[in-house]
Amino acid sequence: QIPFFTDIETAKAEASKTKMPIIIDFYADTTWCESCRQLDSLTLGDSLVIAMSAENVFVKINAETDSALAARYGVRGYPTIIIAKSDGTEIDRIEGFIDPYEFYNQVNLFLQGKETLDDYLTRLEDEPDNPEYLLTIAEKYLGRAQSEKAIEYYHRVMALDPDNRRGYTSKSLQGVYSALTLSKDYKTAIETCQDIIKRFPTSPEADDATAMLGYFTALSGDGKAALALYRDYLQKYPEGRNKWVQRRVADLEEKL
Repeated sequence: QIPFFTDIETAKAEASKTKMPIIIDFYADTTWCESCRQLDSLTLGDSLVIAMSAENVFVKINAETDSALAARYGVRGYPTIIIAKSDGTEIDRIEGFIDPYEFYNQVNLFLQGKETLDDYLTRLEDEPDNPEYLLTIAEKYLGRAQSEKAIEYYHRVMALDPDNRRGYTSKSLQGVYSALTLSKDYKTAIETCQDIIKRFPTSPEADDATAMLGYFTALSGDGKAALALYRDYLQKYPEGRNKWVQRRVADLEEKL
């Protein structure tokens, strides 16, 4: 098993002494966080990943109980894996479940300085209008909860694909409403969802935006309107990819 530290300062002291990088696993209660449970059993319990503890300091942090540290790193969801220098400075991150082979490869790429935020910012200097680089940078800023920087880069992507012929604009608008969630600007997030639905009704992002209308309306405090929007989603997308909406409907029906 991996010898996890459970305190970041102790881990940093060990990393400083051994000159090792730090890998921080921010997790939530595994009774509800299925991805956290899968990461624990399938990835962090795999021999390939366990062997990595010989050259990396692993830390396991319950983000629900140590919310201050989670906020410091801009953790938005669980699990989130932060790959950091020995002083705790972030190199990059992995969000959600990832299998052991992907974990091993991605961590090692980050430690080599490849596919990190800094790497993509450097690449962008040579290709300032590369939409893939711009989109990746936007998503990396979003992952770090730097919403203003994320939105800035999403807008640069949209300027390169105004008609959404390559699908970049609808994807970027989806990123914009995710970024707006961080500042709790639900009104503009709702307007952004409506923009996707109106302009790009056949895009995959229209499915998501229709579901998120109910979510943002619920966050705005109008449960009854949110329930109606969720029901509209299920009627419009009976085979939609947002299966979580059914749970939200059941919860709201019980409360209202």
